[in-house]
Amino acid sequence: MAQRHAALGVTRDEYDLFERHLGDAFAAALGPRLTAEVADAWSAVYRQARDEMVTTVEAIYRQADLEPGEEWREALVTEHRVEAEDVVALTLVSADSETLPRYRAGQFASVQVRLPDGARQIRQYSLRGGHDEQWRISARLLVGEPPAPDGEVSSHLMRELRVGDVVSVSPPIGSLTIDDLDDAPLLFVSAGIGCTPVLGMLDHLARTEPDRVVTVLHFERTPERHAHRVELEALVASMPNATLRVSYTQGSLSALSALAEASIDGPGVYLDPIDLARVDLTASHRVFLCGPVPFMAIARAALIGHGVDADRVHYFVFGPDDGSVTGADTGQRGLG
Repeated sequence: MAQRHAALGVTRDEYDLFERHLGDAFAAALGPRLTAEVADAWSAVYRQARDEMVTTVEAIYRQADLEPGEEWREALVTEHRVEAEDVVALTLVSADSETLPRYRAGQFASVQVRLPDGARQIRQYSLRGGHDEQWRISARLLVGEPPAPDGEVSSHLMRELRVGDVVSVSPPIGSLTIDDLDDAPLLFVSAGIGCTPVLGMLDHLARTEPDRVVTVLHFERTPERHAHRVELEALVASMPNATLRVSYTQGSLSALSALAEASIDGPGVYLDPIDLARVDLTASHRVFLCGPVPFMAIARAALIGHGVDADRVHYFVFGPDDGSVTGADTGQRGLG
């Protein structure tokens, strides 16, 4: 939760504001039952939790070399590229003389934009590689089902943002990183825009551990929707012990013997049992999953069924983690 708050730029003053509104809500809900003794007890509990949260969040800011009041940095858009039919790729650099904070492979950052109506909105995106002076992120357009509109921020990034525009960014966030794990063989299983944290990790491995044993399984609905295919293929090709398998699940023979079906923007995306049967999985493998939550739940169960220890299957969730991947309520955010 602290990482989520840091990604939103929450400050001590905002915790105090929340306490006041929480007190008003208790008063409205409980009426005369909210005695001074009860109110004081709730305040004591909240303030203890607040102090612990503030300490943790401020530590995250310090790790990014940010002082109080510097939770957001201005970033300049230097590249805006339509990467697939519904994906935009952005390159960001610092808008001032200070470089953007360094990040670790697997982390994400918040991007804050001002929409045409003046509203400010915040979304999180994986940092998918690049050198220390630039960040690279990608966003998939969230197409709404009528009468619901398209996603506000993804639509703005795709259709309105241009090279030379400035956005606000948070420090890099996320504790699920690849540089502090053991040297076990790695398996990445991704679907759709879930390729982005995988790209960040592969970029790191290609530069620091090019001989690492790595297998990448990626699933996409159609070739037209496959974002960063060239980048993915190039990274894998640069590592002599890395292999890549891509499955297109609409109109593809690889989907005929599907193990299970999960929702991804409509029709199913399939996890083909052949893909796992051809992977030399061992008890020492570390696995990283990223994609729609139902897809990851199915993939995780299949991997455990193939002998991978559950503790060695890690996953990134684009949004709050309600425990659907593992069946346990974690209350945490796996990614960006």
